Amino acid sequence: MDMLIDTHEDIAKLVTSKVIVNHIGSNEEAANMINKICKELAPEHFYYTEQWEQLDSHFKGYWPRKIVKLKRTHFNSPWSIIALFAGIVLFVLAMLQTIFTIMSS
Repeated sequence: MDMLIDTHEDIAKLVTSKVIVNHIGSNEEAANMINKICKELAPEHFYYTEQWEQLDSHFKGYWPRKIVKLKRTHFNSPWSIIALFAGIVLFVLAMLQTIFTIMSS
């Protein structure tokens, strides 16, 4: 649990996806409680070590980091995605118009 939950935002995501139910109160209190409990425990065997390493190596790769950075900086709203598609369509139409103009003369 400690690997999943570090901040109150992690608790909020788990509560909204109905993975956990928070009856403690605020998400900050729940995150603090789980982090304090997990500091006192020393796990003998982590059953998901292989999957955890695969996920970690995937997300530390070059392309996943670049895609996330691209999404955060340029595509943080739906309007920017719509503008990108509109720009692509207009560019294709302009290229087609140019090609047909050259072919007709």
